[in-house]
Amino acid sequence: MVYLTMQAELERFKTLTESLSTEIQNNIRLILTNKSVLENLAIEKACDKFANQYDTQINDQLHNTQKYWKELSEVSNSLDTIGFRQHTEQEEKRLWEKQEALAEKYNSEKAILNDLYEKQKVARKTAEKYQENYFSKILSLSHKLDEITQKYIPKTTQNLPEGTFFDMATSSNIHSICNNTIFKNISETDFYTAINLLASVKIIQLKQGEKTHACFLIYKMYKSIKSDKNAEWGKSMLQQLDIDENFYKSKYKEPISEVPSRKSAQFASEINEIFD
Repeated sequence: MVYLTMQAELERFKTLTESLSTEIQNNIRLILTNKSVLENLAIEKACDKFANQYDTQINDQLHNTQKYWKELSEVSNSLDTIGFRQHTEQEEKRLWEKQEALAEKYNSEKAILNDLYEKQKVARKTAEKYQENYFSKILSLSHKLDEITQKYIPKTTQNLPEGTFFDMATSSNIHSICNNTIFKNISETDFYTAINLLASVKIIQLKQGEKTHACFLIYKMYKSIKSDKNAEWGKSMLQQLDIDENFYKSKYKEPISEVPSRKSAQFASEINEIFD
């Protein structure tokens, strides 16, 4: 950041700094949106599975290797003692040939076993690097980096015009209907920032069982945007609220269906009043 400040042209510095800030804020948003999932990842279990992925192969290969070692040892012992008993030249020749064949087979199987041991060693070493869940640390670091980058962003870029998509009055009306009913409690300012897709660490979170109402709200908000960026806005809001696009398409008109529930009908009426 210091290097850019001292060396880069103003426009290039501004572009790079804003781009970096956007990436950091995207990291923050993605982790916060999926926080419960990321915090409960079975990382240790996954690492154990990765570290021990060769156990079955090693056990099978060890069995094969030991089998040939046992046969080779028996033949070698027979050759060691053949001189102390009567035997034919053909018998001794067969033993030498058998020892040579078994030694070749044993060395081949042993090489496969050693290769599996090496792979297991690498897998265990790799697994050790990823035993800890780092998402909380990444989130903490991202917040700190965001604070730093904001200091280097020219002040003119921080004073964004009101209502990139929605003005404060519309945002306030939606907030008064949806806060603590459709969405978990969020301040009016943070709500305004979130629906306008402005840089923020706060996101809108749905209350349980309110996805269908949220789909109708997004539909009405989307239809009201007089901009070619309405599709981009809709996609971002669905992502922020963790709503699948197919679910949205199947549910967004349910509150104004022929037989909506009393709660849905009232909600649709209140939202329609804002936009119609």
